[in-house]
Formats: sequence, C-alpha cells, structure tokens
Amino acid sequence: MQILCAYSSLTFEVQHFPGTLSSRESYHPVFDMPQKRLLSNLGKWSSGGLTPTDSYLLFLAVLRSTDLVDFRVPAIRTPATDAIIAQNMEALARTVIKLNSVSNPAVCFPHYVISTDTRTLDNVRYWIENWQDSYNDFVAGRIRDIEGRDEWKKLSIREAALQRLIKNPHVSLSSIAGRIADWASIAGSFPSHGTIPSPFSGLQITVSDYWKNLIELCASETKLFSIPRDDLQELLDHCEEHIPIGSIYSNALFKIIRHAMDRQKSFLGLGDLDISRSTYEILTSTDSVEDANLRASIQAAPTEEPRIEQYASKFEYLRAKLRYQMAKKHGMRKSDDDAEDLYQQGLKHLKAAGLPNLDERKAAKDAAKKAIDDAKSEGDAE
Repeated sequence: MQILCAYSSLTFEVQHFPGTLSSRESYHPVFDMPQKRLLSNLGKWSSGGLTPTDSYLLFLAVLRSTDLVDFRVPAIRTPATDAIIAQNMEALARTVIKLNSVSNPAVCFPHYVISTDTRTLDNVRYWIENWQDSYNDFVAGRIRDIEGRDEWKKLSIREAALQRLIKNPHVSLSSIAGRIADWASIAGSFPSHGTIPSPFSGLQITVSDYWKNLIELCASETKLFSIPRDDLQELLDHCEEHIPIGSIYSNALFKIIRHAMDRQKSFLGLGDLDISRSTYEILTSTDSVEDANLRASIQAAPTEEPRIEQYASKFEYLRAKLRYQMAKKHGMRKSDDDAEDLYQQGLKHLKAAGLPNLDERKAAKDAAKKAIDDAKSEGDAE
C-alpha cells in the first residue's frame, strides 16, 4: 500500500495490503516517536548519517513535537529545503530543549500554522527566533513565575548533551573538515549546476564539489598553500552571504577558512622571523602593512642560495628559497658573483677614463672599490 504522508507530503509504502491513501488519512511513523527519541538522532544528523529525506522528516517531526505548529496542509520540499534544514536544525533542537524546561502552564509561546503560504518552511527561521525571544523574556523575568534552580540545572545538562551530539570537543577541526564541508554545501546552497575544470586534477567538477574540496584543503597546514587566493576569497564571500553565523558548524567553517587565508598571507613565515637578523627602520606614512612585511621577510632571507639538505622539510626549503629570490629581486641582498661583476664594471670605467699616471689610477681604483663595498654594505643593512 502507498501512503501520502499528511505532514511531509512524502509517499511511502507499507506491506500486506494493496491500495493507496492520498487524502491525509495517515502519516509517516516518525511523527509518532517521542521527542526525546527524535532528539537522540541529532548525532546521526551532525555526522552525516542521515539522508536529505531523513533529515527532512526529522526536522518536521521535531517541529510537530513542540505542539506549537499546526499542520493544516502538508509541508513540501523545494530546492531550498535542504539548506533551510541544515541552517536551522541545531537552533531548533536548542530552542525545543529550552522550551521543554518551562513547565508553568501560564506561560504561552507563539503558535504557528503550516498553510499553503508557509508550507515551504521559508519562515521557519523566524519562528525559531521568536520562540527564543519569548524564552529570553521568560528568563529575564518579564514573565513571572520563573522556574526553580533544579529546572535550570536540567536545562544545562540537556544543552551539554546536545553539544556532545553535534560536536565532539576532543576532535580536531582538520579531522571533521569533510563533514563541515558537506554541511556548508547544503546550508550555503553551493552551486551544483554546471561544471568547471578543477585547478588540481583538470577534471570537470561542480562548483559545490570544488568548494567542498577547498574547505578540506584549508584544514591542512601544508595543502592550504595550493589553494588559489581568489577562489578562497570567493568561497568566503559566498558563505558569509548565505550561511547565518552563531551555530557550531558555521563558527567552525569560518574559523577554518579564515585561518587558511591568514596562513596564506604569512606564507613567508612572518610570524617565525628571526628578529635579531632584522634592522631597525622607520616607516613612512605611505608604507603599507604589506610593505613592512615584505621588508621584514627580505631582511630575514638567507645570504646564500638555500640547499634542500639544509632544511628539515621540503616546505621549509621552499619558503627559504622564496625569501632568497625575493631578496635578490628587490636588490636587498647581493651574491658574491653580483658584487664581483659590479667591481669589474668599475675597473672598466677607470680604464676608459685614461687617467695620466699610475698613482692617480691606483687612488681612483681604491676609491671606486671602497664606494662599491660601501654600497654593498648599505644594501645588506637595509
């Protein structure tokens, strides 16, 4: 038998009798589960153990369990539904736990109706916010008969349990970056139509898959440097625009992305520079932070071209080599070969001058050599 769910508008099957129920005669059994058992499935949801359909059913079942939502028509799924659920599941669970701690029958919270105008759940975010505001009013004493201390202790215990379900504090962000990326793709409605060539593999992938890959790379201290800077900025801009802040997952997401951006900016190791090798210098009013960082990095560059066997890892070698190349490019460090070439050029100019006697030529030669050495010393000092 096929049954059209009276709350979710999903069609499901049961065994042992033919026929169809399509006039809201019945609903999915998940709506008969106790609220406590529904909330116990948040751990599976947070770890990606539920399908989008399972998450949809869980969200609706928790909504209905509050007794504050009247389903006059079934809810329907739209292209935005998965994002709505990903953005609001945590807030709904937190709010439901708080509302359950209020046992005073004189306290009433707002009631809402799922009708033909609201069945897409686009406004559910504001319903949850209004419940939270009403609860805050209750806590602040604007509503009388505040519950006793025992109720608040129970509330704290429940909130702590929810924290453990959604995020394990003993797990590093890098180990759950994949889960966070999957959540972000849903909550942020990452574009999944069309394909682009991946800068890493060259294969055609969707923007959603590419951005999820970037989030995982952001959590790696070495791989994050391979991320194109503009692509990372575009990802951050999209997330800031489409993902509300304040939840555990959004905080972790933005922490991962912004940490990667900061690490990219300090690729030359500005935080690890040996200050003893830097010289004191007064910056002008037109100098930017980038100018100061560039000078500090150049001053800490090795005086000789680095060799890979001198460093503990290839990453440290590449960083030192880039410092050295930048120093040479900006004329802040001259190799011995460069100084010798400059000296030989000075001798050629002396010969072309045709000085009248050897003593004068020697004196001029010594003066030129001294000027060259002084210029070289000033370049090292800068």
